[in-house]
Amino acid sequence: MMIRHFIQCNLISIGILVLPTVPTLVFAHGYVLQPESRAYACKLNKNSQCGSIVWEPQSLEAPKGFPQSGPPDGQIANANLSQFSELNAQSATRWVKTNLPTGANDFTWQLTAAHVTQGWRYFMTKQGWNPSMPLARSSFDLNPFCTIDGKYQKPASMVTHRCNVPTDRNGYHVILAVWDIGDTSNAFYNVIDVNVGSGSPTTPVDPQPPKPVQSWNDIGDINPLDDLLPNDRVSTRVFDNTGENSNLKTELRITTIANGSRNVWPRLLAEAINREHSALRAGIKNSNGDIIPAAGKNDVYSSLNSGIQRVEIKIERAPSSGGSYDFVYPKNISTYKAGTKVLGSDGRIYQCKPFPYSGWCTVQAHQYVPVTGSNWQDAWILIK
Repeated sequence: MMIRHFIQCNLISIGILVLPTVPTLVFAHGYVLQPESRAYACKLNKNSQCGSIVWEPQSLEAPKGFPQSGPPDGQIANANLSQFSELNAQSATRWVKTNLPTGANDFTWQLTAAHVTQGWRYFMTKQGWNPSMPLARSSFDLNPFCTIDGKYQKPASMVTHRCNVPTDRNGYHVILAVWDIGDTSNAFYNVIDVNVGSGSPTTPVDPQPPKPVQSWNDIGDINPLDDLLPNDRVSTRVFDNTGENSNLKTELRITTIANGSRNVWPRLLAEAINREHSALRAGIKNSNGDIIPAAGKNDVYSSLNSGIQRVEIKIERAPSSGGSYDFVYPKNISTYKAGTKVLGSDGRIYQCKPFPYSGWCTVQAHQYVPVTGSNWQDAWILIK
């Protein structure tokens, strides 16, 4: 189930996850479709200035156990995932709202990767809460107004719950929908912005009709969620009806800062997939039906009858090659001074020389660029 992402174990279906020791991002799993969660409204462009959640509304995963544990106060809306921090903005007018009457309403989840489920719980802000303050446990009635038993079963891809919205609420409120997973220690957290006391009850969403048969099945995305650094690795995890098939893995090692740009590495990974596996294609489908690698987001397809069902993208952050640095060159170049350490395009660390040479460090000319500039050694010392 979204990424920097993360548990630091976050699944994005199909996105990126970060693992413990060396940070790694994972992707997948579900979001509230109706009434639209804050994240899903971002994906629909009903909310603006949302950041990267527009790619992964299903990825708001954090430790379960709310309110005793789970995301901390002020980080509830983004599930404590820094790459989705825009969701934490809070005011009476910041987010689009769904009109919702009190009483019986239907809440529908879209599950992009189903898990064995402990259950679902729905919390609501108290009457008189302060909508201009970051969401905190003190904002909510910590007794859920609706609880659904998951019976430790794997649910369908779309599930709907009939819940009674409290009759003592009126005006703008936030509902916190929590999907507690049964086979991991995590849960998914979705906030829903609603105007209570107006509108008609929500009704279940009908599943979309099956798509027409085509030569390629869309099984996932390569989303440009983050910039990568030299020696970071990004790879595919491909799943068929028997589980993960390691023979279909594709791995790309980032060699330069330029190749690590979020608009570049997805294209490079798509090209690698297309070179290595005839049963897979990655890119953007054009009007002729051709799948062409492109800058930014790319789709991943599998051939019909291949048995391939889905793909996840995993990013593994390289350990520091030795020592910290202040900036990735040339970010904030005007502030460089003697002793400033920068990460060069080759993944190594360079330090600005002492006065009188330090002035060259701030010059925005190619000849003083670490490694590649003709006169870089006038300004910089390679330290690692």
